Amino acid sequence: MTQSKEIKTINDKMKGNTSTVPRTLFKYRPFDEHTYDMLENEYLYLCPAKKLDDPSECVVSFDVQDYIDIQTNQLTKYCVEQIMESIRDHTGDVNFRRIQSIIASIMTPDGLVKRNWLLDASFELQELAPNADIVSLVNMLGNIPESINDKQVREQIEQLFIRAAKAREQFGVCSLTTEKNDSAMWKDYANDGTGYCVEYDLLNYKYLELLLPVVYNEQRENNVLMNIVCDFIGQMIIGMSNGQIDADRSRYLRMFLAKDLKWQYQKEWRLIGNAGQKIQAPSIKAVYLGKNVQAVNANKMEKFCNENQILMKKSGGE
Repeated sequence: MTQSKEIKTINDKMKGNTSTVPRTLFKYRPFDEHTYDMLENEYLYLCPAKKLDDPSECVVSFDVQDYIDIQTNQLTKYCVEQIMESIRDHTGDVNFRRIQSIIASIMTPDGLVKRNWLLDASFELQELAPNADIVSLVNMLGNIPESINDKQVREQIEQLFIRAAKAREQFGVCSLTTEKNDSAMWKDYANDGTGYCVEYDLLNYKYLELLLPVVYNEQRENNVLMNIVCDFIGQMIIGMSNGQIDADRSRYLRMFLAKDLKWQYQKEWRLIGNAGQKIQAPSIKAVYLGKNVQAVNANKMEKFCNENQILMKKSGGE
């Protein structure tokens, strides 16, 4: 399974490439007490993550027993299988199924993986994934239990856990979309077509690096340990291949950019930063009024747009 377009974009952004950001994005809103403060002062509000659509967003979980058997200090089958997913994109489907079969064959009866058994299988695994340094990967896997127990590493990981656990309070999001005139967006976010939609021009926007696409999945990626480990492995693979393998480094970040498939219609991009922050907005290209907009709101918006030389259209909400 290859990386989705959204995941590739996130990885590109992490490497400093902002060319994949759309030229324009849209923000649907109701008319409320914040409308003209936001427009006149040219900012976007970063809503605390805990107030997002999906209650499970930015929630993190951690159970070390899912990955390491505490008594034997051995990796669990689930841990190894998930980490091996990091090389899926660097080998063919047939070879990857063979890799899965090899891993299954070296499990203990209670589903654990011994490091020496992994080492014994590493040469066969290397042939199936020639672009990845499997021996180094196996050595790293075998050292995970000891590494997690190392005081310095443990402190670093714990800080990541703390930051992730506090994400819903500290992490701020402004949701935008690529959809110009979507009936569901008008209904859900512009008060059933009585609101408005702002089209933002992202050319030369100073905060492009903070704009990232949402990834829609059936299974949310919110387990802290696995995402930290896989993020580390992605960086390791890139280093081993001298940058020739474009590994997926976005997994930790994707905990804050993942939504359930039911929200896929939103085609969302997120401007991310500190919760409650009022961040400079991109330039306004146009404002669209919903088909059910009240006359008093339409007149006031028309006055604002005329004074600021902004294009306004009344064809929204169809």
